Amino acid sequence: MTNLLDRTAFRIAIIFGLGVMAAMTVSEAVTELSAIAREFHPDNRSLIGLVMSLPSLVVALGALMAGFAVDRVGDRRILLVGAVTAVIGDVCVIVSPSLQLLLAARVLTGVGYVLTAVAAITILMRITSGKQRIMALALWSTSVPVSFILPFLTAGLAARLGTWRAAFAGHAGLTAVLFLLAIVSLPKPDSLSLQPSRTSGLSAVLRTPWPYLLGLSFAANAFLLTGTIATLGPYLAGRYGITELEVQHWNVFAMIANMVGCLLVGRMLNRGVPAHIIGLCGIVLSGGAAGLIFGAQIGSAGSIVASCIFTFGCGLLVGMWALVPRCAPSPSSMGATSGLVTQLTLIGVLLGAPLAFAAQSASTSTPMLTLILVGTLVCLAGGVPIWLRNQGAQPAGMPGASSPIGAK
Repeated sequence: MTNLLDRTAFRIAIIFGLGVMAAMTVSEAVTELSAIAREFHPDNRSLIGLVMSLPSLVVALGALMAGFAVDRVGDRRILLVGAVTAVIGDVCVIVSPSLQLLLAARVLTGVGYVLTAVAAITILMRITSGKQRIMALALWSTSVPVSFILPFLTAGLAARLGTWRAAFAGHAGLTAVLFLLAIVSLPKPDSLSLQPSRTSGLSAVLRTPWPYLLGLSFAANAFLLTGTIATLGPYLAGRYGITELEVQHWNVFAMIANMVGCLLVGRMLNRGVPAHIIGLCGIVLSGGAAGLIFGAQIGSAGSIVASCIFTFGCGLLVGMWALVPRCAPSPSSMGATSGLVTQLTLIGVLLGAPLAFAAQSASTSTPMLTLILVGTLVCLAGGVPIWLRNQGAQPAGMPGASSPIGAK
């Protein structure tokens, strides 16, 4: 058992699991939005989308601040604090008697999200190196689709238990288990070794355009993905009469397709496939499929297939997280670069669900199609300069790129 806990692969699995739980602070609400709306009857429909995406606001505003805390306190400690905070936030959601208090509890959950996510990727970069680091970052990019798979797999369980609050209780329990595994398995930083700082070189990062461009591309992609996934069940139920529960179960396959796209990016980049080829394929597949879902009469089965194509295309785009090291102005600013990209990405997550719900409340499909078109063009505009930059080059390395950083 001790040997297992010391293996890098096991540690990556625990870090990835906590990353999934962090991202799941957003997606844990997606299957329960209709039930929450029925209980609280909000006057503004976009507030229901905010229940899902509000934790993203905390990440969008606080990723670099969390990075500062990681630098000062240590990645492992902040990771554990973040996990505990997320559990406390879930408990507060469970006992919330009103929508206002529920939204306040979701802010607390978001604090757990940002602390866990920032610290987790810092540890991930600390204990990996070389091609293993590229694949680890590609794996990390699948944390969002995996975070959606779990709620979709358990969709309907909360209804059978008689309360939507059961979904949040399940998330709290899983996070607590991974928290305990992290305590016994994750190595402490070596004080004699340089760690990947989240705020070192921040001024240089803020002056260079590359993190902004990649972050803009990720934000647009996240905007489309979260907006589509959050509203797909109610949309298909209203248009074709398919039940929301059935759509949520089919969405498991869509999220698996997204994971495949993410992981495929890491493999293709390691094999020398040009990033711009991967990115353009992602743009065509995601934009085209989303347009078909909301702009054409393709039936419920056709919409499910199109949603899988859409999420696969989004996976090819978000898998470009493996290119984040190439956007850093220097090896010492790697952490600040990923922090800035993370903040920009979560702005897209924040806006996706509320704007998609608002667009679909219109009497025509024009507002939703406009959102899809604008999101796709922004994703393309931000991504192309990064995809064409340093083709064939290895990602910018941190000190000791050939070996793990500070791992014992």
